[in-house]
Amino acid sequence: MHAIRLNAPNDFAYVEVPCPVPRDHEVLCRVEAVSICGTDPHIINGDFPGVWPKKFPLIPGHEWSGVVVGLGSESAQFGFHIGDRVCGIANSGCGYCRMCREGRFTLCENYGREGIHSMYGHISPGAYAEFIAVNIKSIAKIPDSMSHETATLMDAMSIALHMVMRSGLEPGDDVLVNGAGAQGWMSILCAQAMGAGKIFCSGSGARLDFAASLGAVPIDYRSRDVADEIMQRTDGKGVKRVMECTGTPGGVRTACYAAAPGGAIAAVGFPSQEVAIPVKRLVMNEISFHGSRANPGTLEKAIVLASRYPDALARMITHCFPLSQYAQAYETFTKRLDGALKVVLKPQIK
Repeated sequence: MHAIRLNAPNDFAYVEVPCPVPRDHEVLCRVEAVSICGTDPHIINGDFPGVWPKKFPLIPGHEWSGVVVGLGSESAQFGFHIGDRVCGIANSGCGYCRMCREGRFTLCENYGREGIHSMYGHISPGAYAEFIAVNIKSIAKIPDSMSHETATLMDAMSIALHMVMRSGLEPGDDVLVNGAGAQGWMSILCAQAMGAGKIFCSGSGARLDFAASLGAVPIDYRSRDVADEIMQRTDGKGVKRVMECTGTPGGVRTACYAAAPGGAIAAVGFPSQEVAIPVKRLVMNEISFHGSRANPGTLEKAIVLASRYPDALARMITHCFPLSQYAQAYETFTKRLDGALKVVLKPQIK
């Protein structure tokens, strides 16, 4: 099969590699579509040396959808069949450790142990390929009404859903979505679906405009102090829930100052350096700060929520390329050319 192989930092190529063979609890899927995640450029740049990936070479890619074309020896008894339309997430925990048994498999105690734990496109072979072999724990069936292109967004949407749930959002709560990227857009949709009150979103440019088109109140961080603006718009109360998606030191501090007393912050982005946070403010105002890692148990939920927003999700996908044109797709995504939002690759198109 053909795949994108990362040989070293910033050294990738479209090459021919052996097609994977599914193990007992895996399925072999023909990849119909795979989108570029914001984490992928960090993996390609070598920003996580010895972690993502643990070693080279690696086939990246983890936001994907496709069709089951082969079954491991145990997969059929769990309800999977040839021809099933599915989408996947990155993580597949061991299933046996304490964290996995508690349903928190993204914190698997056997993380990174080959043959026991997988993280597709990060440390295990991913979906920038014509085929992928994946554990059935990391996939879900998609409805016929959902296109393969839209299904590639379910990984990101399920991550956002986990974050919104971690924040403790209750109907009527005002929300700040801090950051107008893919996680921000997905958070807006998830917060809406869960009954949020007013939803503010910080960002700039076309991506903030897109957040506004989803129903958020836009705040341009380049021209306004986001926390001050939140306080002005909430009569000095702040917002009950903050979804911190920027992954920047400034964004984290903004989240702390925008949250209302008794409120909560859920953070999915992680800065490249340690951040000084106003602990006194968090303590005195009983503001909870929750880390949110990936999407344990939220993929199927996200697929259901997505049925409410087919047009909004379709509008996120601005570009499609054959996998053979990955270099052009990567440049389009990383440089945000031609108004790029989500960029999708089609491995079956030559």
